[in-house]
Amino acid sequence: MYTSHFHLRSEPFSLTPDPAFLYRSPGHAEALAALQIGLEGRRGIMVMVGEVGMGKTTLLYSLLSELGEGIKTAYVSNTKLPFNDILRQALADFGVPCGSRDRVELLAALNAFLRQCAAEGTTAALVIDEAHNLKSDVFENLRLLSNYETYTEKLLQIVLVGQPELETKLRQASLRQITERVAVRCNINPLSRAESLRYVEHRLQRVGGSASSIFTTPALELLLWKARGISRRINILCHTAMLFAFGRSERLVNLSLARTAVREKEGRGLVTVGRGLRARLGAAAPALGRVRFRPWWAVAGFVAGVIVMMGIGHFDARSAATDTTAVAVEAPVAHGAVDEARATGRDPVEDRMDVAIATLEEAIQLRKASGHSAEPPATQSEPGVAHAASTDPPPPAPPAYREVQVPPGTTLRALMKDVYGQDHPELIARVMSINPQIVNADRILAGDTLRFPDLGDTQRE
Repeated sequence: MYTSHFHLRSEPFSLTPDPAFLYRSPGHAEALAALQIGLEGRRGIMVMVGEVGMGKTTLLYSLLSELGEGIKTAYVSNTKLPFNDILRQALADFGVPCGSRDRVELLAALNAFLRQCAAEGTTAALVIDEAHNLKSDVFENLRLLSNYETYTEKLLQIVLVGQPELETKLRQASLRQITERVAVRCNINPLSRAESLRYVEHRLQRVGGSASSIFTTPALELLLWKARGISRRINILCHTAMLFAFGRSERLVNLSLARTAVREKEGRGLVTVGRGLRARLGAAAPALGRVRFRPWWAVAGFVAGVIVMMGIGHFDARSAATDTTAVAVEAPVAHGAVDEARATGRDPVEDRMDVAIATLEEAIQLRKASGHSAEPPATQSEPGVAHAASTDPPPPAPPAYREVQVPPGTTLRALMKDVYGQDHPELIARVMSINPQIVNADRILAGDTLRFPDLGDTQRE
């Protein structure tokens, strides 16, 4: 797919639990060591807990691949089965033939296998993934299996791996007997920022690449911040961003592509024109209905139509010359808003609705600054009025921008109150539209430089 585009040997961010890609963070390395010691010391029941997407299954596969011939393992992942079926699957994985479905015969076959392993000096380990889905009666039967032992050691090692719900279940009073037999406990926590960077670098190096040759620093910072240290999220976001870069023939994943990947992951790729936009468009809103726009050119066409309707509604039908002048003046404003979005590195497809709303607001403010009333004139103008209007000087240039460096410990709302003395939602949306690095208004990066448009004295009140 994109491997040849980025000169990689294979896909670096696959979701399959390949042990070759295991990144041994301090937490992963500690969990792996604890399980190895528990298995080699034949400690009995072991529990490993981690949030979904933290690489538990990958760690298990790595553990099983590293175990020597002295340990025989059975791996069970379908934990919604009844205990008899789990037992039959385990025996099949151990290589023990048993066609019976009777529990007594199944347990007899397992006992004979365990006695044989003890005589040969080998260890039998039953690894159960997704253990949080096990039913209470299965937990109790697993506890009974742990009774297979000699005077010095347990004959069957049971490794339970699951999400935090597993810990919740083991705290139940009805399961206290199996909980008291847990000899080894280990947790896998989310990666830190530094560990996340090393995780991405590790996976790319495994396929002949590097983070700096594929991601810009701001893009990678954004992706890792949205992933929150969850390795599966990192894989999905990085993979999606690289796909977008491949589709657009970009050699580097920049901030714009990273933001597009985040929107895609969060299901925000489809723009819906609903109540919020109706409230901001005012009188034009009833004509919208419930419309869905996918391509950016559809939004651009809609904006152009609204601007033309505004020009028709605010001028007298008899002042044809004035109408032509007004439309000719406002059209460059719409193009200027799109050009401005591109100049800041924002993709029109990605931020098309913000550009559309900003264009409408600038057109309205420009009309107010030019002295045009929002209501149609009550009386007809004199014949010389149209001629005078056509000789008026052109409208003022687009507003200037003030750049502010984000200090530590502040928010976008606090900065806007310092700059404008207000932080209403419409103004927040406009500021975010010209600062593409802002994904969440409640989270901004210290040291970043933000641009704040000059609204004029009348809009500060």
